[in-house]
Amino acid sequence: MKQNRKLSNFILEVFVEEIPARLVNDLSNQLRDNFKKEVENQSIPYTSLRSFSTPRRLIIVLEGLSKKQKDSEKFVIGPPRKISITEKGELLRPGSAFIEKNNITKDDIEIFKKDNSEFIAANIKTIGQETPTLLTKASSEAINKIKNKKFMKWGSDNFQFIRPIKNLFLLFDSKFLNLEISNIKNENRVYGHRFHDNKGKKVLSFIEYFKYLKKNFVEIDFNERRTIIHNEILEIEKKLGVFIPIDKELLDHVANLTENPNVLCGSFDEKFLEVPKEVNISVMKNHQKYFPVFKDKELKKLDSKFVFIAGSTFLDKKTVVSGNEKVIRARLDDAKFFYNEDSNSGLLNIQKKLDSTTFIAGAGTYEDKSHRVHQISRELVKRLGLGKVMTGKDLETACKIIKADLCSQMVFEFPELQGIMGRYYFQKQNPNIAEIIQQHYLPKGRNDKLPDNPIAMVISIADKLDTLTCCFSLGLIPTGSSDPYGLRRNSIGIIRIAESLDKNLDLLDILSSSVDCFEVNINKKVGEDSKNKAIEFLIDRVKNYFSDMSYQSNIINSVMNIDSTVLDIKSIKDRLNLIDKLNKEERLTSAIEAYKRLKNIVKENTDLKINTKLLTNPFELSLYKRYLSIKELFGSQPIAKSPTIILNAIIETAPDLGKFFENVLVMDENIKVRQNRINLLTNIKKIISRFINLSEI
Repeated sequence: MKQNRKLSNFILEVFVEEIPARLVNDLSNQLRDNFKKEVENQSIPYTSLRSFSTPRRLIIVLEGLSKKQKDSEKFVIGPPRKISITEKGELLRPGSAFIEKNNITKDDIEIFKKDNSEFIAANIKTIGQETPTLLTKASSEAINKIKNKKFMKWGSDNFQFIRPIKNLFLLFDSKFLNLEISNIKNENRVYGHRFHDNKGKKVLSFIEYFKYLKKNFVEIDFNERRTIIHNEILEIEKKLGVFIPIDKELLDHVANLTENPNVLCGSFDEKFLEVPKEVNISVMKNHQKYFPVFKDKELKKLDSKFVFIAGSTFLDKKTVVSGNEKVIRARLDDAKFFYNEDSNSGLLNIQKKLDSTTFIAGAGTYEDKSHRVHQISRELVKRLGLGKVMTGKDLETACKIIKADLCSQMVFEFPELQGIMGRYYFQKQNPNIAEIIQQHYLPKGRNDKLPDNPIAMVISIADKLDTLTCCFSLGLIPTGSSDPYGLRRNSIGIIRIAESLDKNLDLLDILSSSVDCFEVNINKKVGEDSKNKAIEFLIDRVKNYFSDMSYQSNIINSVMNIDSTVLDIKSIKDRLNLIDKLNKEERLTSAIEAYKRLKNIVKENTDLKINTKLLTNPFELSLYKRYLSIKELFGSQPIAKSPTIILNAIIETAPDLGKFFENVLVMDENIKVRQNRINLLTNIKKIISRFINLSEI
């Protein structure tokens, strides 16, 4: 690190007991953002601000600082003169408050005239403070503003942090700064790796700080630790001739487990390979934070080796490897036992436990959920016309056992294996249904793969819709970032599967069926308010989904803010593509202008009665004929299946509307004629609004 001699540098190190790996980056980012805000609020100029972190320290490095804050002068206008100071020059309460707030005297006040009014004002001069003083305040504020739900009190006062803070180290060039926070130790001492130098050392310069940490086996750069681990894994791959997939989340996690990563390889008994590989992988990745090793590039054959990150290079490698092998053996032993027990019981026997396993309090058991999913799935099969590609018996059997493995010993211990174990446990009885059990959970995330089995697609939509219905019926609605039942994720899953089916399907109709099914199954009425909130939630998710696909918000609104109670993903996407293609074309622009004019005239009118005897003007007769042709088209052509035909018909209405507005006086003196013309326009607006809201474009 190069140091500019003319400018100063600053280091803040919050030295703590071991921070949980999953929280290191978040706390580091909070400290950085808080500190940056504080120095900007205090007008402290700098050239660069960086943050570093390890499980034992959060660090801020500020470079390019002046030794002192610049003096400043600002003209401040206060309250009106008449309420601030008397004619005799005596201060009133607002005037006194102005003086006190700005730390000035009565002699500093002057009268400022603006717009024939007078105000008290003053040139406020601020003497720049010493930068170290300001940085000490900024450090205190930045640390105190770090928040997390897992924070605890570590003393007699209200200060909270994730783990006890062992020392606060602040260095401005070669000057150590004092900082008092909740009796926390604040001394000029920096500590190296816990197994190398736990006594610490007094550091006297900016450069020495970094040299000391490097020499004492502390890598403070998170990205550098990731790179070290990644490279060492690649070396093991090459040396052993195996394949080790790099899971980004796991790599991020293990990079925050240690200050000096050391990648080692262990092994387990090959008898555990008899257990499904997903079980062993879950034990390694999710529970032990190990990297699984594969024999083949396609990652189909699991090896009996594993790679893990040791926290130190100073301990005996054989001892460390042996210890980790003992730990994983115990976990794999448990998993093998659960697998054998469940396999001997069989999934159909395990399924019997569903009627005593609660789904959500107030929404019955998982047995109840299975019945509801079956009912909704049957409705979906009808609406999608999938009766020919799936039998009712397969659908019934699949719905009956899709949740059965939740009652297995394996899934009880390893919840992340739900669906996967069901597939293994039912593979011999019916491979197709076994596949459905696993696939109906898909997609598990926005970018996760979709089910490719038609029955799994249907059941996945039904399952996710049922969860959505249950939660909204019980008032379990997502708020802010809180979404314990994954309703946002479920909704995106429903939308993605509906899109992939490429069939017209009204999700609001299916949601209504789901609500009816819930009411019958639970014997409880769902309020209209709850149902409407569920509808709004689903509509918002659809808008967000297409927005994420880079469709313009005005085009999305033109298709979705319409007079319709249908939510058909295929129809919406077809219209979005159609309007996106026509957008900015002259004929669509003309239609938009005509529609906006029509809408301004109609306003809130709801009367739809048209007296044809009052239609005497040839231009209004022509517009009426155009209206009848569109009305007939809407009746003969399903909106969802004929978007191009219908949009072209709407666009072709624009010339007739234009001529009508140019040659017909809508606001005729005759009240009946006037109302009749407004009603004609209202009918046109209403029918167009079933397909598109042109005023949104």
